[in-house]
Amino acid sequence: MSSGAAASAHAGGATHVVVKGDSLWKLAEAHGCTVAQLRKANDMTREDALVLGTEIRLPSCTGPKLREHVVVEGDSLEAIAARYATTVAALRKHNDLDSNLIRVGQRLRLPRDAGASLVRSGQSHGKVDDGRLEDPTQLPHSAAYYRRRLPRTYASEHLVAHTVRVVEAVRNQRPGVHRLAIGDLSAETGGPLTGHRTHQSGRDIDLGFYFVDAPASYPAEFVPATRENLDVAATWDLLEGFVRLADQPGGVALVYLDYDIQRLLYPAARRDGWTVEQLAEVFEYPDGRGADGRVVRHLWNHHDHLHVRFACPPGDASCR
Repeated sequence: MSSGAAASAHAGGATHVVVKGDSLWKLAEAHGCTVAQLRKANDMTREDALVLGTEIRLPSCTGPKLREHVVVEGDSLEAIAARYATTVAALRKHNDLDSNLIRVGQRLRLPRDAGASLVRSGQSHGKVDDGRLEDPTQLPHSAAYYRRRLPRTYASEHLVAHTVRVVEAVRNQRPGVHRLAIGDLSAETGGPLTGHRTHQSGRDIDLGFYFVDAPASYPAEFVPATRENLDVAATWDLLEGFVRLADQPGGVALVYLDYDIQRLLYPAARRDGWTVEQLAEVFEYPDGRGADGRVVRHLWNHHDHLHVRFACPPGDASCR
């Protein structure tokens, strides 16, 4: 097991005593489960944390994993390593590759510590709706996106680093896309931000969509998506980049997105090779608003942008 602790068996299946360093995504990967299956087996919500010394149930499952990358045209090991904040050597070792050659459609498993180097503690203090920022990181200028309000472009380092990687990965894969609108992160010192209840501790960011043709007011303003104007494939690539960070240490905790926009993106995810079982962890659609355990959740007034929230860095006592 990833934690080094042994699992024991009982009448209802295997169990595991939580030790330091454990996480649901590590245990899920070690036992061929999804995080959603572990939560269901233990009556846990996405807000519930593992508690040291407690015993959790390990269901027998060989479900699909989110922590993999399906190779597409134009991919290279170098680009994939950069996207997920890992190394070529780690990818080769984790996938038993003898060279850097990969093929379209190949599934690459991601190392368990992918993204861990981007996590720095001590910046985000308190809660997203009652917090502050210390030693903040500013989202840098980029040709891939447009920062709508510069005084509101501060956040924790892991949010900024992951966001830059995800957006630039979409642009590299789809060179013809327009600049993406980036809305509010947090103020330089965090705290209350007009127009928002959250965005106080550097773990929230608003991002616009990609359109078939950029509207005249975009990217200076967000624009509602419709079936006619939305670049579904590019916007799914953007969302997928964040979804793949779910349940990593300091990764994406949730994404708010209007249910009808989820409906538009779902077929693109299926065409991309995601199974119905995998997408049952991602979208509330088609199971209805409020479906349990999903990364992407409906929230009113999110028909013109994504709201992405990142988790606290592991062991960061000041972050809630």
